[in-house]
Amino acid sequence: MTLRGKLALAFSLFAAVPLAATLVPVSRALGRALTTEHAARLDGAAAAVQKELARLGEHAAGAVADLARAPELEAFARDRSADGAELAEAAARAGEWMGPRGLDVLAVLEPDGRVVSSGHLPGRAGDPDPELGDLPDAVRPGRAVPRVVSRAGPEGVEPVLALVAWAPGPGDPPLRVAGGVALTEARAARLAALTGGAVVIRSADGEVVAAASAEAPGPARGWRRLRLLFGGLSAAPRRTIPLGPSEAPVARVEVSLASEGLARAETTVLLAFLGALAAGVAAAAALGAVVAARITRPLEGLRAAAARVAGGDLAARVEVRAGGEVGELVRAFNAMTQDLAQGRARLAQAERIAAWREVARRLAHEIKNPLTPIAMSVETLREAHAQGRADFPEIFDEGTQAIGEEVRRLKRIVDEFSRFARLPAPERSEVPAEELASAVLALFPAAPAGVEVERAIAPDLPAVLADRDQVMQVLLNLVRNALDAMPSGGRLRLVARSDGDAVAFEVSDSGAGIAPADLERVFEPYFTTKPGGTGLGLAIARRIAEEHGGSLEAASPPGAGATFTLRLPVAAAAVRQAPGA
Repeated sequence: MTLRGKLALAFSLFAAVPLAATLVPVSRALGRALTTEHAARLDGAAAAVQKELARLGEHAAGAVADLARAPELEAFARDRSADGAELAEAAARAGEWMGPRGLDVLAVLEPDGRVVSSGHLPGRAGDPDPELGDLPDAVRPGRAVPRVVSRAGPEGVEPVLALVAWAPGPGDPPLRVAGGVALTEARAARLAALTGGAVVIRSADGEVVAAASAEAPGPARGWRRLRLLFGGLSAAPRRTIPLGPSEAPVARVEVSLASEGLARAETTVLLAFLGALAAGVAAAAALGAVVAARITRPLEGLRAAAARVAGGDLAARVEVRAGGEVGELVRAFNAMTQDLAQGRARLAQAERIAAWREVARRLAHEIKNPLTPIAMSVETLREAHAQGRADFPEIFDEGTQAIGEEVRRLKRIVDEFSRFARLPAPERSEVPAEELASAVLALFPAAPAGVEVERAIAPDLPAVLADRDQVMQVLLNLVRNALDAMPSGGRLRLVARSDGDAVAFEVSDSGAGIAPADLERVFEPYFTTKPGGTGLGLAIARRIAEEHGGSLEAASPPGAGATFTLRLPVAAAAVRQAPGA
């Protein structure tokens, strides 16, 4: 990670930690407030359910007592006593009395518990009722208790939880009336509506008898998940109301409440805190980025300038303003690069002076060599003339020939030096590479005796961007050197091939080759291994290659002659590399 990134991250963390430290206690306080409020509401809901269950029990006991005093029951008892036997239609009479009094369970019983008439289970008439027959022994009249009662339903006889009560009726012996209200899904829904929450009625073995909920679907669950996520209620609390003896209840009613209103408030506050946290972190990150940019911009400038210096650009400078130690570092760097540039310029000047001194020394040496035979020839002519020798014409002819040959040698040395010192800039244009290779070989229509010329030009070679005359001069020099290296004959090979973004021209011979010690010096001015050579041909050839953006290299494997490779960039690549392209 960069220094700028580290500073921005540090600013973000410094802003996030205090905000997060504030968020945690606020979240816990909201959770405790929600728990306290929810518990109070849940206690109120449980009290409302208990009150409603008590009202249902009182309703059941009142309806049973009312029926026990009703004239129709007295008439029923009187008719039954007068006949001395049960009436055939007596079994269905309870069903007629049950509905108008709001009862779901109703039975008229003999003192021994046998059913005289049953509204919820007519088929039990004449048989003992094990569920309601023992009520007089278990509870006093006028008090409702929970019982699981069998009731006829659409799918047959099914158990139902009911609040039942009993009352003594008329007759001799007196009848007993037992009845009550069933805790069905509809009544569970009424209980849930009273509380605004959820009500589940379970039997003693935990089986759900009836259940209903007044909570909103979907969104409520979503708010609850958010509340649990941000530290609200860990679970949905509930209150349990036993039905029957507390030590062995017949059933129980579970009451639970949704606290979505407060949960929304808590979540809204938490989301606001999270928004503030995110905004604070973002603002701190932005501030950190600005501060980091001010701090690191000079350092990044230094890094970029150092990379340019490493690449050889000593003109690189850091233009970013900075103060303090960083500013001093920037100024020191700029001063250092300026000193390096000046030092390199002085070194280049010194190298140029040294190079020209070496060239002058070599040139003086090359000029001095022909001057010696010229002076000796002149001295011999003078002596022969002064002595009046008879063979003076022959001596004169030989001396003037030697002087003329040495003068021509001097002229060649001066011409080569002039070309080396004043080589014109290349006038480049697109030249087909195949044409260059063919033109060089065309200058040698007949190979020297004993020399075999081999040509290997690849098809479809791209054009090169070159000065045709200068490149021809290089290739001709290489071919002549190859022929000179094979005075007794051999094989001359010219190859032209593509080499990436360049075209390579290889000129090889099968001569004696170049000694390893001389291989690195063959391109030095005035270095030559040929008798009468000036040592400037290959130096001029390399200079031409380099001014074309190419290269000239030499190789000489032991026993395999010498190979010179001229590489010139193809026209498209040369245009891409040109300044401003």
